[in-house]
Amino acid sequence: MADLVHRGGYAGLGRRVGSGDGVLAVERAGLAAATVIARRGKAEEAAARLGGHLGLPVADAAKRAASPTATVLGTGPGTWLVFGAEDPGFVAGLAAALAGVAAVIDQSDGQAVLHLSGTRLPEVLEKGVRIDLDPARFTPGDVAVTSIAHIGVTLWKIDAAPTFAVALPRSYAGSFQHWLEASAGPAGLTVVSD
Repeated sequence: MADLVHRGGYAGLGRRVGSGDGVLAVERAGLAAATVIARRGKAEEAAARLGGHLGLPVADAAKRAASPTATVLGTGPGTWLVFGAEDPGFVAGLAAALAGVAAVIDQSDGQAVLHLSGTRLPEVLEKGVRIDLDPARFTPGDVAVTSIAHIGVTLWKIDAAPTFAVALPRSYAGSFQHWLEASAGPAGLTVVSD
């Protein structure tokens, strides 16, 4: 299995749209990524091994577990999207740790990831997200596989500020950026790379 490392998917970084500073979008380039799918009847063991390998409390639920070097997102029963710091051996290490209990599929060059924050972010997300993001319902650590402007995404809430992150197929990054610029333009949008 060849490990690839995501090199980014957004054009026009360093751009400002509109005159305010309502939304900040920070591209997270250089991430290793993998989808982990537990074998039948092995979800609990896969979660335990995945958590043990990464040093995180991983649950079989739509929740986020994170450390400075990895993020694990529950995306379905016995299924996780895992991001790691840029490391060509990250996905191979996951595959070795989960051998016999889960399939590990390298997604490193196929995912585009943005961290979104700002005072006007909730109203911007309301324009395209198809789930209830009320702070009492979608709390820090929650994960949703949903769509934004007809683009399939994985969305998670990092903190109550609020800061959200979104991962989507890199081939849709341009379309997502177009939607984000149109939706956040009146509030002011800055897009940068980390």
